[in-house]
Amino acid sequence: MKKIVLVIGLGAGLIAGAYGQAAPPDMVLLNAQVFTADAAQPTAQALAIRGERIVAVGTTADIAKLAGPNTRRIDAQGRVVTPGFNDAHTHFDPHPAGVQLRFASMEPTWAETKQAIAAAVQQAPPGTWIFGTVGATVVLDTLVNRAALDALAPNHPVLLHPHYGHLRVINSKAMPLLNIAAEQPDPLGGTFERVRGSRQINGRLREYAEWRPSRLLTEQVPDTAAIRQLRGFATEAASYGITTVQLFTNMPIARFARLAQQADLPVRVHARPFPVTNAKERETTEQRQMSKLPSYGPKVRVSGLKWVLDATPYERGAALRYDYLDRPGWRGQLNFSAAEVRKIVQEGLDWQQPLLFHCAGDRAAEQVLTTLESYGTKVNWPAQRVRIEHGDGVVEDLLPRAKRLGVVVVQNPAHFTEPALFHQRWKPTMQPLRSLLTAGVPLALGSDGPMNPFLNIMLAGITPANPAEAITRQQAVQAYTTGSAYAEFTEKNKGSLAVGKLADLTVLSQDIFTVPPPALPRTTSVLTIVGGKVVHDAKVLK
Repeated sequence: MKKIVLVIGLGAGLIAGAYGQAAPPDMVLLNAQVFTADAAQPTAQALAIRGERIVAVGTTADIAKLAGPNTRRIDAQGRVVTPGFNDAHTHFDPHPAGVQLRFASMEPTWAETKQAIAAAVQQAPPGTWIFGTVGATVVLDTLVNRAALDALAPNHPVLLHPHYGHLRVINSKAMPLLNIAAEQPDPLGGTFERVRGSRQINGRLREYAEWRPSRLLTEQVPDTAAIRQLRGFATEAASYGITTVQLFTNMPIARFARLAQQADLPVRVHARPFPVTNAKERETTEQRQMSKLPSYGPKVRVSGLKWVLDATPYERGAALRYDYLDRPGWRGQLNFSAAEVRKIVQEGLDWQQPLLFHCAGDRAAEQVLTTLESYGTKVNWPAQRVRIEHGDGVVEDLLPRAKRLGVVVVQNPAHFTEPALFHQRWKPTMQPLRSLLTAGVPLALGSDGPMNPFLNIMLAGITPANPAEAITRQQAVQAYTTGSAYAEFTEKNKGSLAVGKLADLTVLSQDIFTVPPPALPRTTSVLTIVGGKVVHDAKVLK
């Protein structure tokens, strides 16, 4: 048996090689401001990497001594180094061929949208898809429906969707392409709006009525195009210093994982399927088979059961325990009954899959907590790490319950950017951040919008919709690294820069801990390393 010796000294941990002889590292990163996210050694100046793991963390002088003649030396030039960011909640779905409407803002008017559709009709051959990402102004206008789009584009399939998801508007040409009949029954957890006084679908799709069509759209994308788009997505992530993306996809999960493996992406991908429903039940065949899927290599994982329990505050669909402030008598709605949520939870236990619940409102969050509590002491819930995605309603009396159950909240600071809307809709205690940390609720951060983690770190530090909930930049980075790793059960391997951890890290273009808040979103990675390999290099360092 080979003798393995662990040597720790002079502020640097070093894993020694065979027979006690310390093998030189493959790479050393020197002269840095290292934010390790490791409580045992919060800061350092340098680190050493052998293979895919970190073998030493310490001062520049100590780490430099470990380098051998073949060790790559990288001078960080005093730049900030952090663990690679782990986007705990993002989405990827390939886009079919078609025309994408362009707007000057995220909230175009209906007049601007009509003008853009009319221009696309003139330019694109009949039968070409026309897609438009709009805002609440357009999709919440009930006059924007199938008939209105038919009048503009009788020979082109059209699909409009808001930037926050949770509603689609289509025209008649799109319906057969999405396997939607004129009088299609509502699926469980979703609604096809109808022409008044009839069963005719009016083109407005809500919740689980939206997501089967979205899956069908992905099936229209050839593998080659999907791989190209996936590589672009991952390359952008690496340019920001993101080394792991935890994403939701409407694609069949086996197909996504196969393509992600073929794409040989620069970053790690943890994919969660986005299941659909029919008129009678939730469709779970794919989820039942996930444990039987083959291994897709060290950088591609699939796991988890995600279900959407309510909508968003934009359309007053988030399920609240009180009336919407601007609509007395209305509290939003839950997509599934308590009995159905109980079935979902039991499936997670039976199939040994992590549970992830979209919950925007406090009534939706309470539904999850109450279901978990109904098991009494039969299940060790902290070990299950049930996730509440968004968690805007994990507030007040729900905080200690979430803490006791070990529920992880994945927040999205990009959702904090419309304080006027949120103050109009619901109580000021909503959208917690600091309260979660104070209560001891595990916190992870994800984008669920613009991928830029530094935009989200800025927003976490000012929380425009609820300034009292702001957290420090150090806390935000911790949530974006160790918190996100904990949320996917990988904290033993990544999330911090410590001896034995995977060498997933980034060297940043500016000091994110000291620059003024408005400057934060301009941050990029000048060097991103995943598993000891450089996957993004801005050619700034030598």
